[in-house]
Amino acid sequence: MTDRTLTPGPMSVLAGDVRDHGYAIVQTRIERTPAQYRATRCTDHNGCDQAATLITLAVDDVIEDERSAGLSFARRDGAILRIPVCDDHRTEASHDLFYVLTGQTRPDGIRAFDLPGQHLDWS
Repeated sequence: MTDRTLTPGPMSVLAGDVRDHGYAIVQTRIERTPAQYRATRCTDHNGCDQAATLITLAVDDVIEDERSAGLSFARRDGAILRIPVCDDHRTEASHDLFYVLTGQTRPDGIRAFDLPGQHLDWS
């Protein structure tokens, strides 16, 4: 299993994954997301019935300027692609989302990033 990377500061490592793999995988607590992106139950494809605690998202661009950094989330038909999951299925979700986006298994070099203290813009 690839290590998760805590990203409390500059987004250079996350931007590197976007550059090298086309996407970066981000996971954050589900309560940090707007209601329209939440789910009450884990959406693992094997039928988990636990409460969703995390949301897995794909970043397709990191926009940095001298004042801030922003993330562009991957979308399909205008909606942000996401997989709400419980703590037990956090690893599978990052692999599943990468596969949905690319049709390929997630490469070993790409990490799942935690963004616990970052402000996320959901517009």
